[in-house]
Amino acid sequence: MRIKKVKYKLKFLEQIIFKEEPEIAFLKSIFKRLKNILCIKIDKKCNSCNHNSKCLYYYISSGDFKYIETMPIIVERPLFSKRNFKAEDQLELKFIFLGEAAKHIDFIEYILKEFEARGLFGEKYRFVILNRSVEQVGKLKNNKNIKTIQVLTPIDIRENIFIKEKEKLDELNELYNITDKTIKPINNLYEFDAVKFEIRSPLHLGANRFIQEGYIGRIKFKEILMESKLIDIIEIIGAGKYYAIGGGVIKIIN
Repeated sequence: MRIKKVKYKLKFLEQIIFKEEPEIAFLKSIFKRLKNILCIKIDKKCNSCNHNSKCLYYYISSGDFKYIETMPIIVERPLFSKRNFKAEDQLELKFIFLGEAAKHIDFIEYILKEFEARGLFGEKYRFVILNRSVEQVGKLKNNKNIKTIQVLTPIDIRENIFIKEKEKLDELNELYNITDKTIKPINNLYEFDAVKFEIRSPLHLGANRFIQEGYIGRIKFKEILMESKLIDIIEIIGAGKYYAIGGGVIKIIN
């Protein structure tokens, strides 16, 4: 398994009120700065740029978030995030890098240290990095006898979930070389006791607008799932189309 997790613990030096989830605010700020560093045609849209096939920014941002369903960098965030921070309050940022995209993990480190030195959002808000840790995900948990899965953050579909997840993981594996192991499909029937979740304000990433909606609740298999690498990987990276921005976080309940 070739997945890396990097965690940063930050401490704010003054009060800051985020207009959106702080995890998303940092993600957007990091990628905006990354684009300024890497892009050679900053005035062009990624999708129409004739350099995109060789562009590192295009690669790690999946076309400036246009193809978000194949993003190689994932930000973890809860269903609801604290937005009002006082001086001395702390925030933990967590990013996941898939496969070969982990070669570029130092870009995040460089940009966060730059923000630490000059402030966030146009040099307005100061923070310090208390610590950083990097974890190589070498082995899966190998969950067994899976009966119920709690979906904690929205997943965009409720039918054929595991068919779509198998297709997604196969594509991610082809793009980023995550694992050499075969990811077997899940054919077990299930019931999804789901609640529709929707945030009225759309999320803007790059030149794209996303409606944050989906389903949370419990997936119950009609027959026990003995084991599944597919579930094990979903537990690490999330499920659904918007896994890269914290969608489809699951918890195994047995």
